[in-house]
Formats: sequence, C-alpha cells, structure tokens
Amino acid sequence: MQEPAIKDQNINEPVNGIGAINSSGFKQSKVASIATTIVIHLFIVLVLYLIVVSFGPDKVPQIVAVTDTQTDTPQIEKKDFAKKVQKKPQPAQSAARIDPVSSTAVSAISVPSLEDPVIDPLGIGTDFGRGFGSGKGDGDGGGGTSTFFGGTAKGNRVVFVVDFSESMIREGGGVRIQMLKQELVKSISKLPKDMSFQVIYYSTAPWLGGESLYTSPTRFPDKAEDRIPWSKATKEGIASAINNIKSANPEGATIWRDPLELAFAMRPVPVVVWLLSDGEAQDAEEVVNKMEQINPSKIPINTIGMETPGRAFGYLVEISKITGGKPSIVNKGKLYSGPAALQFADGFGEVEGF
Repeated sequence: MQEPAIKDQNINEPVNGIGAINSSGFKQSKVASIATTIVIHLFIVLVLYLIVVSFGPDKVPQIVAVTDTQTDTPQIEKKDFAKKVQKKPQPAQSAARIDPVSSTAVSAISVPSLEDPVIDPLGIGTDFGRGFGSGKGDGDGGGGTSTFFGGTAKGNRVVFVVDFSESMIREGGGVRIQMLKQELVKSISKLPKDMSFQVIYYSTAPWLGGESLYTSPTRFPDKAEDRIPWSKATKEGIASAINNIKSANPEGATIWRDPLELAFAMRPVPVVVWLLSDGEAQDAEEVVNKMEQINPSKIPINTIGMETPGRAFGYLVEISKITGGKPSIVNKGKLYSGPAALQFADGFGEVEGF
C-alpha cells in the first residue's frame, strides 16, 4: 500500500544523475554558439572596415586630380598660343642675315661679314629685288627653297656647281675650301624634304660626289646615258651628299663650261643653279659669249666669287646678268651682294637699275 508515495514524487528531479548531465551540456552548447556568432560578426566588421579603408577615401582625391588636370591644360595651350601670335614673323634669309661662317678647325678661319646687305631674297620669277632681271625657268619653281652664302632662291630642283680647283686649297692656307665645304653642308642640310638637288664638283673637268677629277668618267651633255641624276633631300640622300663633300679634294685648274652644260642637261632641268669660283676660268670669255647656247632654258645662275676681285669676278657678274641671277663676292673675309658687290667687278662700277 505504498502507491500514494510514488505519485507524490517530483518528476523533474533527476533520476540517477542523467538529467543533470543533459542540463549542463545544453548550457555549454549555448555559450559556444554565442561565442561563434560574436567571432563571425567581428570578422565581418573587420572585412568591411578593410574594404572601406582600401577603396573608399581615395576615390574623391583621384576625381579631383583628373578634373584639375583637364582645367589646367587649356590655360597652358592659350599661353603658348599667345606667345606665338606676339612673336614677329621671321623674314626669308638673305645676304643681310647670313650666319657667321666659323670653322671647327684649330687654325683661325676668316668669317664673312656683310657690307651693304641686300634686303630682298633671291628668287625665281618676275622679281629679283636688286638683281639683274626677271629670271626665266621652266615654270616649275615652287615647292622648295635653297640657300647658299647668304642668298636664298626658290625652286624645287637646285644644282650647286662648285670650284674644287687646287687654288681653293693653295691660296689662303686652305681657308677657302674649308669655308666652301662648311657652306655646302649647311645649305644641303637645310633643303626641304624630298627636294631634288645635286652637287657638281669641277676643276679641269667635272665630277660627282664619290668620284674625283681622275676617276670620274667622261660625260657628254648631249648623251642621255651621261645625264647626271637627281638626288632627293631625304635623310639618306643628305647624309650621303655631306659625306662626299667632306671627303672631296681640290685638284686641277678651272673650266666652267663643262660642269654648266652637264647641269643644264639634267632632266628635268634645274630651276636654280649656284656657281662658285675662286678665280678666272680658262674659258671665262667663251662661257659669257655663248651663255645663251650653253643655257638655252635661261635658268637663273646665282654666282659667288671667292676672293676674286677684278676681271675674274666681272665674268661672274656677266653670267648672272645674262641669266637673271644675282652675283655675290667674298672679299677679304666680307660678303658683298647685289649693288655692293659690283665695286669688285671690272666694268660694273655703275650699273643702272641694279
């Protein structure tokens, strides 16, 4: 009769310790879950913080920097443009503005300076400034400009006919040939891109760059196969011509007709010819008297006398007058051009209209 005692027993009381164990395990699991949640949240916060630090604050300065750069650029361009507008345009080179000719050699070299400089540049067309005439070419004078000893001439095909006789190195201690080579290098270096040009060296006979008086073949102006080819003012063409100028050696006497005839026989014909000589050629009178036969196209010949006052320069002046070119002379280290040059030519002291 113990049955009522059993009913009064608390059913929540642990039996044999099993309930106590279950309650303790539940509490530990709950604590572990809370700890894990906290760690996960801390990790997420840390990651978000790193993202904000890495990408957030730098964005604004970058945008501002780009905007400032774009704003400054037009201001710089406007300043540069203003300077260009205010700068006076440079006139074409003429004898009045020749650069002093200096030498890289150790010995002192005479420097041509100008007396009574010419304002008007040389040109091909209806006006030669204070030159001798209208000048007539083949109507193809545009597209390029050449300069030589202070003069400037327009034309896209130019030939330099230059004296390489022995007197160029024998007289004046080699100053003449050094001055000529320096001016040739400067002139050819300034030729516009793809302009046609040629250098004809001459003394007793003519020759081309890379040849000499004694190694050049005999060329006849009336034979097509002997015609001298044109060189182009490309980087390679200019470099080759300059190397030939530097290595060329003076030798022989002075004859003008042969190199001039070869120049005028070129096809297409030259538009401008520069003729430089340091003495009276053996055939000077013949060339002057037969210039219309030698130069049927009436191509302007601009002449330069290298320390040749008197009758020798008088012949050069005659050649320029007949063809519509312009004479210049270097005398005692000074360059004279136009009317000022005539005082050094016999028979040309007073030329009306020059």
